Amino acid sequence: MELIIVTGLSGAGRRAILSSLEDMGCVALDNVPASLLEPLLDLEAKLHPERARLAVGMDSRHEEFATEFGPFLERLASRNFPVEVIFAEASDEVLVRRYSETRRPHNLAPDGDLRQAIARERRLLAPVRERATLILDTSRLTLSQLKLRLAEALPGIRVPGVTLRLLSFGFKHGLPPDADMVLDARFLPNPHYVPELRPLSGKDGEVQDFLLAQPNFVSFLERTEDWIRWSWPLIQDEARAYHTIAVGCTGGQHRSVAVVELLASRLGSLIPRIATSHRELPG
Repeated sequence: MELIIVTGLSGAGRRAILSSLEDMGCVALDNVPASLLEPLLDLEAKLHPERARLAVGMDSRHEEFATEFGPFLERLASRNFPVEVIFAEASDEVLVRRYSETRRPHNLAPDGDLRQAIARERRLLAPVRERATLILDTSRLTLSQLKLRLAEALPGIRVPGVTLRLLSFGFKHGLPPDADMVLDARFLPNPHYVPELRPLSGKDGEVQDFLLAQPNFVSFLERTEDWIRWSWPLIQDEARAYHTIAVGCTGGQHRSVAVVELLASRLGSLIPRIATSHRELPG
């Protein structure tokens, strides 16, 4: 098992790095005291011998961390235990801004003097920084860029892609609360008023053929596809696990379902991770 220690300056993104590593398949634990880390590693090796990586967050909240860190690494090296040390840092201006935005107290600033606390923490963690195998300045990194840097530095780490979730629904049953974007298809020709199509759904070929024969439906489908193709690289930069586009019609049975099914088919070559769901259809 490889150990990844994530540490660094308070406010520099240790939790974001741990969360990213967790998204990339690592087991992640935060705020582990140095005195407990070796017993934890022995327990993990005993209970989960198949585990490839364990990411652990450690910081200056534990006073003994900086002084015990070097001897701890040396003990692991004597056991041939593979260790990566990721040290997160950022400029003073960025750290002050982040603390001002979150209004959280700095653990080394009981009197509220942030700049003095940051300078003190830099001095305190200097020996830890010297032992780091990867130093990440997060001042200007987006979450997507952060994940790419981690993947470059840690062979075998997989960067998960964003899943496009296409959801159909009926407006008369209410808006889906988890949608990032909602499209309204109620102005399109309604197969509900065609007697032989009424009992079918937008998943059926007969309904799709009927709609594809309507110029407005084709235009709506093509414009929506073009917009997704244009915006998808930008959506991926946000590094979220899912992006949900909800398409609604009146009852959520014909038009919205057909749009979702046809979009998924058309976008499959561009977006490998597409999930479709139809809220109002049984099953």
